[in-house]
Amino acid sequence: MIKFLHCADLHLDSPFKGLSSLPEGLFQRLSNSTFVSFKRLIDLAITEEVDFVVIAGDLYDSGNRSLKAQSFLKNCFMKLNSHNINVYVVHGNHDPLDGQWVDLEWPSNVHFFNGNHIQTLHFEKQGRVVAALHGFSYETAAVTDDRTLYYPEKRDDLYHIGILHGQADGYSGHGRYAPFLLTELLKKGYDYWALGHIHKRIDLNLEPIVRYSGNIQGRHSGELGEKGGYIVTLNHDEVESHFHSTSELEWQECRIDVSEVDSLQEVINLCETKISTYQQRNKGILLIIKLMGQTPLYHELLDGVFIEDLEEILREEVYDSSFVHVVTIKNVTTPSIQEEQSMKQSAFFQDLLSVLEDDTELQLAISELSTHRTARKYIDLNEQDWEDIKQQAEQLLLSELHKSR
Repeated sequence: MIKFLHCADLHLDSPFKGLSSLPEGLFQRLSNSTFVSFKRLIDLAITEEVDFVVIAGDLYDSGNRSLKAQSFLKNCFMKLNSHNINVYVVHGNHDPLDGQWVDLEWPSNVHFFNGNHIQTLHFEKQGRVVAALHGFSYETAAVTDDRTLYYPEKRDDLYHIGILHGQADGYSGHGRYAPFLLTELLKKGYDYWALGHIHKRIDLNLEPIVRYSGNIQGRHSGELGEKGGYIVTLNHDEVESHFHSTSELEWQECRIDVSEVDSLQEVINLCETKISTYQQRNKGILLIIKLMGQTPLYHELLDGVFIEDLEEILREEVYDSSFVHVVTIKNVTTPSIQEEQSMKQSAFFQDLLSVLEDDTELQLAISELSTHRTARKYIDLNEQDWEDIKQQAEQLLLSELHKSR
């Protein structure tokens, strides 16, 4: 039997760009959140008495790793070493081996996979080899070829664990790095695949488990929900795994239907009621509120001053272990059915809408930026981001048409 922790995408040193307008104390807490979450994972590994920890890429947010982040990791790994827990690490597209860093001396329990080829490392328990771990680190950020062909097949009775930082076929929203097909992974006959790169928890397969553990801390509104890692036990043909949330702060999004309300006070009441449900979770919550539905209050809600004031009155001022901070309120309501139909029937609006629906030119314009190390952080939009942009654009068109009447 072996027991291990699977995590990925720590992104230590994340700059949290675009969030500096948060209250200073909250922004500072968010800036340290990736470190706090990983420290909790280390404590979890020790408490669970795992044999080793697997980190499936992107320990750092950049190839140029800060001394602070490296020293932090070294101290964490030394703590694991004192409990006889090994660490197996691959580097991903954010922290490739061609970056710059201070060359620290790491404790003997830490094993970094190289970047030249698929490497196999063996884990010994009670004096005998019981597991083989296979993986590779990105030598540069631009690893865009499928390397699953080079992973060896399982041909013995050891536990075999594949470690891969890459993009599963059929999944969008992240850069297409080290792309792979699930069918090719399954051909290897491994007992578990520890994946990294996609910042959501996704089980691509259950027998055997092929899993993205997600990142360990949501960094913006596109990374919602609980974040952390998995404790996995392999015992002959039996597999047991449990997710553990360790994130310091949690991003959440709630949608509030205002189609049945007749006053702005009712809108305020609905928001306060929804916030109270999040307060019961006893966690630090960063909340995005979306006002939805066809409503007679559509034009009143277009008033930016009202939305800004509503954000202010809903925000808490104390950020202890449990709070809800309203980051923003997005008004995506639409006019009443009759008014909307009237405006949408205009030939002018139909022409504008057809342009909006065809985003080919926009996609083409940003395609070259998608592989740029700095620019990709700003244009790496997922499908929901695109839909939100289109929805907001349509809403803006309706608003301007109404003003011109």
